[in-house]
Amino acid sequence: MELVQVRRNARACLTLRCVSTVVVALPGATVSRAMHAQTPGTGAITGAVLDPSGRVVVHAEVVAIHDATHQERRGVTDDSGIYRLSLLSPGRYTITVSSPGFASVGLPLVAVDTGGVSSINVTLSTAKADTRVQVNADASLASFESATLGGLVDQTAVLALPLRNRNFTQILGLSPGVITEVPSAAAIGAGTQNVSSNGAKTTANNVQFNGVDANNLAQNSMTNIGQEVGVAIPAPDAIDQFKVQTANFDAAYGRGSGANVDVVSKTGSNHFHGTVWEFLRNDLFDANDFFLKQQGQRRPVLKQNLFGGTLGGPIRHDRTFFFLAYQGLRSSNGLGAKRTATLPLLTSDRSARKLGAQFCPDEHTDGQGAPLSGYLTHAGGTQVACDGSNINPVALAILNAKLPGGDFAIPSPQTVLAGTDPSELPVGQSTFAPPARYSEDQFSIHLDHALSPKNTLSGRFFYSRSPFTLPFSQNAANVPGWGTEQLDRNTIFLLADTHVFSANLVNVARAAYMRFDGTARVQHPLLASAIGQSSPTGLVGQATGAPGMSIDGLFTIGDAGTPSQWQVTNSFIYQDTLSWLRRRNSLRFGAEVKHHQVDIDAPFSQTGLTDIATFADFLVGQSAAQNGSSSGVSNVTTSYGASGIARKDGVYNDFAAFVQDDIRLLPRLSLNVGVRYEIFGAPYEKNGRLPNFDPTLATGDVSAGGSLSGFVVPSNFSGDIPAGVTRLNRLSLWTSRFGDVSPRFGFAWQVSGQPAVVIRGGYGIYFDQHSGGYIEGQIGQAPFSVQQFLSGSPNGGATLQNPFSPQLPAADNYPIFVPRVPFGFPFLQGISPELKDAYTQEFNLNVQTELSHNDLLQIGYVGSRSIHRPGSIEFDQALLASPTRPVNGETTNSTNNLIERLPIQGVSPGSLFTMSIFQANFNSLQASITHRMSHGFQLQGSYTYSKSLDETSGSGGGIGYEVWLVTNDQTNPRQAYGTTDFDRTHRAVLNFTWQGPRFRTLPLLARAFLADWMVSGVAVAQSGTPMTITDGNAASVYGNFLNRAQRSGGRVSTPGSDFDRVIGRYLDGAAFTRAPQAPFASSPADQDFGNSGVGIVRGPGQRNFDLTVERAFPIREGNAFRIRAEFLNLTNTTQFNNPGTTLNFTGDPAGSISQYKPSASFGRILSTNGNSRVVQLAARYSF
Repeated sequence: MELVQVRRNARACLTLRCVSTVVVALPGATVSRAMHAQTPGTGAITGAVLDPSGRVVVHAEVVAIHDATHQERRGVTDDSGIYRLSLLSPGRYTITVSSPGFASVGLPLVAVDTGGVSSINVTLSTAKADTRVQVNADASLASFESATLGGLVDQTAVLALPLRNRNFTQILGLSPGVITEVPSAAAIGAGTQNVSSNGAKTTANNVQFNGVDANNLAQNSMTNIGQEVGVAIPAPDAIDQFKVQTANFDAAYGRGSGANVDVVSKTGSNHFHGTVWEFLRNDLFDANDFFLKQQGQRRPVLKQNLFGGTLGGPIRHDRTFFFLAYQGLRSSNGLGAKRTATLPLLTSDRSARKLGAQFCPDEHTDGQGAPLSGYLTHAGGTQVACDGSNINPVALAILNAKLPGGDFAIPSPQTVLAGTDPSELPVGQSTFAPPARYSEDQFSIHLDHALSPKNTLSGRFFYSRSPFTLPFSQNAANVPGWGTEQLDRNTIFLLADTHVFSANLVNVARAAYMRFDGTARVQHPLLASAIGQSSPTGLVGQATGAPGMSIDGLFTIGDAGTPSQWQVTNSFIYQDTLSWLRRRNSLRFGAEVKHHQVDIDAPFSQTGLTDIATFADFLVGQSAAQNGSSSGVSNVTTSYGASGIARKDGVYNDFAAFVQDDIRLLPRLSLNVGVRYEIFGAPYEKNGRLPNFDPTLATGDVSAGGSLSGFVVPSNFSGDIPAGVTRLNRLSLWTSRFGDVSPRFGFAWQVSGQPAVVIRGGYGIYFDQHSGGYIEGQIGQAPFSVQQFLSGSPNGGATLQNPFSPQLPAADNYPIFVPRVPFGFPFLQGISPELKDAYTQEFNLNVQTELSHNDLLQIGYVGSRSIHRPGSIEFDQALLASPTRPVNGETTNSTNNLIERLPIQGVSPGSLFTMSIFQANFNSLQASITHRMSHGFQLQGSYTYSKSLDETSGSGGGIGYEVWLVTNDQTNPRQAYGTTDFDRTHRAVLNFTWQGPRFRTLPLLARAFLADWMVSGVAVAQSGTPMTITDGNAASVYGNFLNRAQRSGGRVSTPGSDFDRVIGRYLDGAAFTRAPQAPFASSPADQDFGNSGVGIVRGPGQRNFDLTVERAFPIREGNAFRIRAEFLNLTNTTQFNNPGTTLNFTGDPAGSISQYKPSASFGRILSTNGNSRVVQLAARYSF
């Protein structure tokens, strides 16, 4: 058979035969491989076969051969001239199309992408039947097959771009509609990022490994949340393709309304290939951190070695292939571990007399002789004596305690803050950057075996082990001494079987096992017995750490009350997908069964946690009875403790099924119609330790003997059921939902051919799976545990010596039911038995225009509306009393009678109830421009203009943000509707790669300097996130936790340059004042809700540019040695975290308004988000 090669540049052909073939073959071979719809972990090829007159050719044979493994798939065109090869392994293929009477056409290097469809239309010529025409036609950039939004990144781009921790999650942020922080090279460990896609919460994303769910159900977070391990992060060299779908994905995808991420691992081939690499960081090349520089501190330690290698090849030619990968990481990182604390101006002399003289209000007065507000206690009454005689012994012990190295546990500040209000307590700042020690070893084994020409078996194994030590306890201490030792392990095992029954019928079956295993333990330099302080249970044994303690606006010490914890998730997944081609219809049917074991042992708050309003309150440390507070409050504002059995073994069972039909309705019109059905089985605890509190079952009044009404246990609870407790007739707290039906629809209409203009749109419903954190939230519930959360007047009996009053039973006494009694204050957390699965309606319409063969512009609208979103309310908000409507005999409202006005007596104010009653909306304009690699240059830019609104949200990952709290009035969640915490109005991202010419015609010496350079970069610019200003004193008559502040007029943001605002204050406390006095209240301390809104001001925006410069040294065909330098944050632009947004006014709430001042930390930016300039050097050899 004669072979004729045809290239797009027909002028290269010199023969008449070649020229005639170009005329008949090239115009009819068009390829599109943009984002289309296909089953996770596989791809497809489709198209039409036409004769020279444009009529369809039926029963033409289409053969696709995988270039690496020579696996073959055959198909034929139907009566409409359409063919489709489905459920193909991703990779490059050679396509051959033939039909009797026509010359066959061959198309090499056709890319098949995971989750995508390559659309290839071929026109056959009437040349000699034994002639084969080979067409090297580039793919069209436009999407002709579906309206799915997102993009695919192959390994070439993954390896070229400057990924800060070689972590694929950074690539998520390159797509329009995706909101995330600027990635940080200072991140400890893998540096995984959580993202929000088109208004979805960060817990609504779905990461898949070769088509299988790879998420840790414990938190539904891509990142680690404490000891709960995030998704696996294989080395980029072990990844073949990485695909992100941000909106309108088809019925084959479920589990969440956020981004769908499909990671496809590399495979072996018929040729041996591999890589060896080393990435090096050394702080010698880096810039210093902004705050460390301001305080005269040296650059923190940042030394990192990331190394590894891969090897792939055949075990048996054309039948069996292997691929192996290893990556190791060794890191000593002080930049990512740093904390900044605001500290009183302590000296080395910390005697009671010195402290009294330095901090007593009588020696610090204004011009009229009135004490300065910064030296007054928040509780009122007793103040610090100038001779130090009433300084609490516990405070004295803490201030004089030293760490093993000899430093004070509460250090003196490194610098004094300038520009402080004269009425405020003088303070300084310190930034600490002791290094975190992190290491990881990960292994990947990939095997593929062709059992027969129609049957292929694949296996994937991944394991990583990461021990590390953090210098601070997570989410707690901001001064050194309370470090965390942690070990994370991640295991994935996957088997897949692909069976070709016929050209039109293909099946893929998968079975997988995932394990996430994490443990954490906090170091304790201070023991409760050493400083004379008791724990929530009164125990002060030699191993009992001192309770955690936070002084508002100043320092935090301790472990947040949790000394150690572990969490393990085991997931077993079985799925099957069948592809059936029938005329114009490409049908896919699929089903999936998942079984999850989510186990956790987390003794939350069992060593206790306290919050103190001011440094003066800390020094006094007395109960309300001792200090004579007119508001009945202790100097210890809040005490939070727990005891009991902390282990929970959760069980989840899920099922999903789908039908998807991709229809080529007309030659230029494609429809994607599907429906997905999901059952997210409500979880249960295998030992019956899953209690609940349902306020709808609780009586409001309780007698002196107490009541157990409202307490609920599951049907497998094994103990006796006291009167008043409700036993459910099911294992789970809420009823599984069997009505989660998700219709999906999309269309793609090619308006014109050359240049291609495509209008695309779609609509779909997507359900979110609740995370295992809901079970975690029930750890502290009776009868297996008791949580005690006391704040304000209910905590009036607390002292620094015994901050937990009354004390709780020891752990060996459980299970016990503690009745609700008058003036009893257990903190309760319940879940609604009517909890629903949140769902999102997503809709989009966009236009794609090919500006040239290598350039595509896309612009469109993407919106969504979410219903039944989960969130938490403080269900026991105190009622307002009046003479005409008394509450339990009370006719006025004050902090002193708050307990009497609680609707459910015997419950702590601030107790939570999780409900699915919230909603959200998202609207956006999204645009992107793509320049495909040509002449050595590739570029992709995206821009998103959006607004995201909801009633309750958080900006991080995990259950804490999935069910975040409503601010202000808990009985009217709608009043909290506003911009989401993760909203960014503008976000622009640009990435590019430039590969320099080879200069083959230059002399050898010139080529040695000029040839084989590569430059790539990623630039990000985005708006700041919204901030809601809260006031710890506002709404004091209601007993709520999060309450918005009262505006007094004026601008919230301070004037001046960014530098001046960071050094001084970013927000102006003068824009706020004391909240108004509540109705029927007699004291200004009895405050109503503040009038400020949600998200009234934005934090600092972010701008960042990362650059890579690489030089390749080709050795021989297919072998090259590369060296590169990566400049992460090349311009050394500081990314700042948001300032403190809690006012915590100092001074007596009932005193003069002139003494009512914001705390010293309000409006101040104390930390950065990201890294100063970091230089990373690398070497890589590939063969």
